[in-house]
Parts: sequence; structure tokens; C-alpha cells
Amino acid sequence: MLNYIFFQFFLFYIKMRKKVHQNFIYLLFLFFFIILCNGQNNNSNFTTSFIMDLYDPNDNLNVRYLLEYDVQRGEYVDHYKIHNTLNIKTAIVCSEEDMNLPEDNKNTIVFWNTANYNEIYSSVIYMDAFPLWYNQQKKKGKRFCLRVEAVGWDKNVSEKINCDDPENKQLCPDLIILGTTQFSYRYYKDETLNLNKYFRNYFKKEGRSLESMLNKYAHYDYRIDNNWLAVPIISDLRALRFNKKTFDYCINKGYNLHYPPPFSDFWGSNYKETWTWEKAFEYSEIIYNCTGNPGFRIIGSKSEDTKLFIIICQSLGIPFIVEENDVKKCGFRNNPEYIKKLSIVKKLFENHYVEEWLDKSAIDKWKNSPYPKNIDEQPTFPLIDMTKNFNFMNVNGLIFDVLTTIELPDLKYCYMPGISSFLGGSGIVITKNSKFPDELFEYIEILINGKNPYLQYLNNYITPYEKVYGNLCNNELEKKSKKEYCNSFLDVEGTFPYYYVSNNKTNIIYLKHIVTNEDKQVSITDANSKFFSDVFTCGEKANYEQKTITFIDKYKLELPVKNNNTIILKSMEDIKDQTNPCNIFQESLEKAKPMQFPYNTFSEINAFELKSPISLLLAHLYYKHNETNEGTFESIINECCDIIDDTLLPRCKGYNKIKFKLGECNEQTELRNITYLNCKITDNDGLQRNIECPYISSKNIKGLFLTILSLIAIIIEIFIIIIVIKFKNEKCIMLSGFEFLLFLILSSLILDISVYFWVGSAVKYKCILKIWTMIIGITGLISSYSIKSEIIISIYNNKKLTQSNYKMRTYLLYVFIFIFQLILLTWWTFKHDGVTEKESYIKNVGSYKYNTCSIGNENILTLIFLIDYTLLVISIIMSYRGRNIPSEFNYSKKIFFTSLLTAL
Repeated sequence: MLNYIFFQFFLFYIKMRKKVHQNFIYLLFLFFFIILCNGQNNNSNFTTSFIMDLYDPNDNLNVRYLLEYDVQRGEYVDHYKIHNTLNIKTAIVCSEEDMNLPEDNKNTIVFWNTANYNEIYSSVIYMDAFPLWYNQQKKKGKRFCLRVEAVGWDKNVSEKINCDDPENKQLCPDLIILGTTQFSYRYYKDETLNLNKYFRNYFKKEGRSLESMLNKYAHYDYRIDNNWLAVPIISDLRALRFNKKTFDYCINKGYNLHYPPPFSDFWGSNYKETWTWEKAFEYSEIIYNCTGNPGFRIIGSKSEDTKLFIIICQSLGIPFIVEENDVKKCGFRNNPEYIKKLSIVKKLFENHYVEEWLDKSAIDKWKNSPYPKNIDEQPTFPLIDMTKNFNFMNVNGLIFDVLTTIELPDLKYCYMPGISSFLGGSGIVITKNSKFPDELFEYIEILINGKNPYLQYLNNYITPYEKVYGNLCNNELEKKSKKEYCNSFLDVEGTFPYYYVSNNKTNIIYLKHIVTNEDKQVSITDANSKFFSDVFTCGEKANYEQKTITFIDKYKLELPVKNNNTIILKSMEDIKDQTNPCNIFQESLEKAKPMQFPYNTFSEINAFELKSPISLLLAHLYYKHNETNEGTFESIINECCDIIDDTLLPRCKGYNKIKFKLGECNEQTELRNITYLNCKITDNDGLQRNIECPYISSKNIKGLFLTILSLIAIIIEIFIIIIVIKFKNEKCIMLSGFEFLLFLILSSLILDISVYFWVGSAVKYKCILKIWTMIIGITGLISSYSIKSEIIISIYNNKKLTQSNYKMRTYLLYVFIFIFQLILLTWWTFKHDGVTEKESYIKNVGSYKYNTCSIGNENILTLIFLIDYTLLVISIIMSYRGRNIPSEFNYSKKIFFTSLLTAL
């Protein structure tokens, strides 16, 4: 190519040398030659030689390929050889110069793909993109290899990521392909990156956002809490096909059938309202009556009946999932209107208008076993693998199908009934363990670049990106304006028949195609009262005054007539090929919605899909359980909804939006049960099931013991008071001190009474009285033995046989302290709030509020207790001063230990 350009420039030089100064032309020629040489040098730096090693499931080397890379095509020259290699688990591709380098000198990217061991096709596509990325990174001084692991659709989400074992690097992926129902599971386990930063950077670099490139409902699958989880890579739709031969057979027998749209004009332009699921299931019944065989089939390997049911709900205006208090729940429970609408499903399955679709052995096991007692015992039913069924190729009527390249006899794709269809797919995530997230997003950009072939290769028909089509539709759905389509359509000269429908009558007219150098034209050759032999030119819209005609769809033109009306003219050529599947899929894509619509994806949607409660609901209708009274349709739906509610409830462990409520205090155990409202607990999840009550219950053994013990003490103390008063003139009482004994016992009595106020739930009067009785009891107790101790020490130190007048001073001091305490307690009471609400935290669960006694004014309460502690310190000091007093008068040890216990 460069030699050709150089030769052309040389010819230009020969022609120009006579007109322009020779030296100037020579310099220009030399400058251009240097640029070309630099371009050749740059191209020579592009690595095109690669080595690919393929390993079997036992990690044995199966085959090594030496590959050359075709830069123009974006794939290896002999990549077809790789496609034919079977039983491959691991594929490693490196440049030829890097393959034998030590691991320290290169970086191997681990990519978990969903391929199985015998389907290496998609893995090869990801490896086809590697050389472009490799050379991009090589310019930055970085060298990489790519290791693609075929982990399948289970391990890609369930396999534990382990980056701590250097001997098993395949367990530490950098990239993972996940389905739309799987993203959130890895995301909530904190294993994948939030890609918001990279989406913003893409917009800055490309001048358009990734979001704007995606199909309109894609963000529901790929985003949580405004965080992008993955980059869409594969689109997954569902299609409906019908057996044209069966329809012809039944129509000829007089049954009222019409081809589904767009194969028949019977449905009109508002076919979304006329071609409904009610009509599709009615046709299934008609075909059953006509042929004696079911008129509907469900095909697919996973959750296809669930997807069908959700599409039906969305088309009928029935919410499949609703949200209450941040909890996702079944949306079609306990609503008579919904039950009535879903009766079309009941009729289809109960009357066996649909073929068997569930694995027979699993159904037989269910029917021959006692009915499950709880949700955990409910079975899951795998679908029949129709591709292994000898009757797979024979479809009787309508078929709910995946997008496939398998051609079945006499089957035609048609529009999906109603206003909704299924949207799923797969995306690529970057794990948090990857050391190269920035570089890997550049690899992803290569994959999704519409100028490269990888999106087309990964998608047969429709990709997740607007204006980027799959391998089989890339040329079919090239975006053009209506005017451009019209010019292309009329590009053949001649007169051609067209037909249109008016008042349920088909009319035929002839149009002459006029090919000009500018916009193509048509003239009407059979003019009548409606049409004139005017010439109409291709335009963006049909306009009678401007004499413009426009393109509507393949083989369809919109022709203006008088009074601002238009008619749709259809070429008779469309009888040969009514519609292209790519147009059908594009129409389905425009109304396709994710399974969890209108909510963004969440981790529990994967658990719901695995549990497949819809299969159980339909199995009840179709097969019925032998030992069970099936009950009403509503009861079957409610059972299904119970399972849906359970599967949609997230696990509490690791969930950061836990809501819970606390039960009443169990006064026997002094525990309050924790009820988790929006998540479910599991064994060994480490979460608390209960918490302690915020008070001592009077019915608990601890509360009973304290109450009984204090009651006994009160009775004893009252009895002692009576004895002391009655025998106050006795010598023993007089020697001990009547006032001392009376005050000491009264203080102990008040202190024991305070126990009653500390037991039981928080009540305002208890909150106040427990402090009053405790402070009065403690102050009185300390003061009583402190007064006696100080008088004895004073008399002993003065060596007098009679009490000194120090006794009165001591009494007055302690009375003053006691009165001061009462004043402080009164002041504290007026500042007291009674019962107050406090907040506590349960680890890994959340905060909760509970009622407890207010401490009132902290400063006043601190002063009250400070006085008591000061009295205790004085009491301890006095016990030390009286250590040498004769034992018959010495209370030092008793006072010392009593003071210490009180202080504690």
C-alpha cells in the first residue's frame, strides 16, 4: 500500500517538475518519503506473532498454536483451527517474544469466561482482541499475556476467588463474564469494581457517554444505586416463531387463524394491541383442536417458563415484583383482577395446549413424594433439553424460543405478542483484586468498539449497543434515513405491482420506478379517483403538496393522497420474503425489559431464578401433585408468591440495609428477640438473635432473688427496730448507742427498699425513688457508723471516761451534710426527665432505641455521689486512726471493710 502511494507521488513529481522549481519539489518529495518510511517503521513495530497454548480439564497441554495476527480483520489468520479444538478448559495466549519470559517479566491477565469445555468459540473472540490491546500496552512499556478459563455459567458466580495461592493463579481472575442476574451477587460480596470512574473517563475521551450508546432498558440490569457494575457485552432476547405449514393446514380446514404479524395485515398498524397473549394462546388451543397436538412449545435450557410468565405479566399490566419498605416481593398476590387476567395461563397449561417442557424424572419424583412441608423442601424442575429430543425439529404451532441460528422446517419468526419482551445478557466486570484496572478497561473499550468485529461475533443478531448489530444483522440493519432507504428501494427501473388494504379489501396498483442521478421517483400508471398520474420523489416524509413519497419498512412505501391522508403500499415482492428476522428482533428489542423491571438488578434475582417458583406453579396446573388437593388457582399463586418472597429476601449477613424490630422483653430469660424484617438469617452467620432487656425483670430468677432477699432483710430490720425501741433502756442497747442503732437500721431499711425500685421496667416514679432511697440509705449508713467511730476515737484520744462536747459538733456536721444531700436530691428531682429514650448498636445489624431512666442533671448527681464518696474516704481514714483502740471499743476493721464495700 505504501509502495503504491509512493509510486503515485513519484508520478505527480514528474508532472510537476516542469511547473515548479525543481529543488522545492525535490525537498517536498524527500519529506514525504521520510514520513512514509516512519509509517513503515511504526507498522513493523506491531507484534503479529503469537503463541496459544490450549489445556484440557486436567491441565495437560492439549495443543500449541503458532499464530499470525491479521490486523485488518482483527483476528488470527488460522483462527478456524482453534474453533475446532474440543475439550479445552484453559487457553493462554502470549506474544512469541514473551511466551518464554519469566513470570516476573510479564503479567498474565486471568479471564473467567462462561464457555464450556467443548465450546471455545467465545473464548477465541476474546483472544482475537488481545493483540490489539497487547500492542497498545506494549507502547507504554507493559507486557501482558491473557489466560482465558472456561468456568461455565455456575462457577463464574459461585466459585470462590482466591488470590492468596500463587500456585493457583487461575483462581484469581481479573475479568469475569457474568449474566445480568449475577452481577449484584459478586458486587455485594465486594469482589468487583464500581465502574463509574471509567464510564466518566470514556465520555471525556470519546465525547459521548456509554450510557447513551446502550439500549434504553439496559441500565436496569447493569447498575445498582447509580453504580455501574459491568460493561454490557452480549445481548439476550427471546423470540416467537410459528409453523407456517401448520397454520396453512388449519386455515384450509376452516379454522379462524391468521399469520402473526408482520406476516398478515389482519392485525393492523396497532398490532401491539391486537396481537396479544390472549390471542396467541387462543391460537394454541385452535391448533390443538385442529391437529390433536399441543399448539405451543417452550424451548430453552434455563428459566424459560419464568421469562415467558414475566413477559405475559408485563404485557397484561400485572406487576411481577413490587417493593414494600425496601423489600422486594411478589407483585401478583391476592388481587382478583390479576387472577382473572392470568386465567389465560391457567387454561393453556391445564388443558395441555402447551407441550411438556419440564424434566419428566423430576416431575415423577415430585408426584410420588409427600408434599413438601416448607419452602426449603420445594423442588426445582430442570427444563427438557429440546436439542436432545428427537422431536425437536417438529414444531406444531407457536414456539417461545431463544435467538438461535438453527433453522427449523417451516418456522418463521414473528412479533412477540403484547407490549413487552425479555431482555437479558452478559457483561464484563473487573475484579477488585486486579492490579491493572485502568489497562483492562482499555481492553474492554477494544471489545465494544463498533469498528472492531468482536461485538458482532459475540452476538448473532442484536448487541447491547444501539446502531451496532450482530454478525448476521450487521449489513441488514445499517442505519439510513428514510430518504436513503427509499432511494435504495427504488433503484431498479421498471413497473412493479403494489397492493394496499382499504376497508378490509386488498387493492392492487402499479408504480413505475424512475431512476435519476438524484432522488429516485415513482409514477402511478393506473390513475383513479384517489390517485393521479403524478410523479412522486423520495423524501423524509410523505407529503401530497410536495409530491414526496417515503420508505416505511422493507417492501413498504408511504404514499400521500388527497386531504392529507396516506396509504401504505406494499411491494408484491414481499410475498417471497415477508420479513427479515433482524427487523423482528429489532422490534422485540425496543420493547424488551429485564426480568426485575422496573427495578435495578439485585443479588436475590439470581436466587429467584435458580429456585424457579414459576416452574412449580405451572407444574401444579399441568401435572398436579398426586397426594394434594390442588385447591384454587389463587391458592397455587399464593404458594408461588410465598416462594418468590422468600427467594427475594436478601441474606442478612453482609447486608448493609438491615431493618429489624425487637420483641417484648421475655421476663423469664431477660432477652428480647430480634426479628429481621427485610432479610433472612442463616446458620453460622454470626448475627445476634436476641439482646438483653434494658432492666432487671421481677420474674427472672435474678430479679426474684433480689426482691425476696431485700424483703427478708426489710422484715428483719423492722423486727430489729421494734426490739431496739422496746429495749432501748437495756444496758446493751445503751452501750451501743440507741440513736446510733436506730439511725443505722433505718438507713439499712431504706437502702433495702431501694432494691424494689431497681427491679422492673423503667417508670418515672421508680426512676426518681431509686436514687432517693439509695442516696438516703448510703448517706445515713455512712454517717451513723462514722459518727460513732469519731466519738469513740475522740474520747479515747482525750483519755477521758466521759464523752466530750465533740459529740454534738459531730452530730451537727453530719446532720448538715444529710440535709444538704436532701436539698440536692430535691433540686435533681425537678431537673429529672423521668423515662428517656436511648440508642444502642448491635454489631453488624444496626442501632435500636430503648427506654431507660434518665440520669437527670449530671452535675447535681455527680455532686451527690461525690459527697458520699468523701464521707467514705473520711470513714476509711477514721478506721485507720482507731486501729489502736482496745478491741471491745474498736470498730476500725468493720468500718474499713464496710466503707470499702460501699465504695465499690
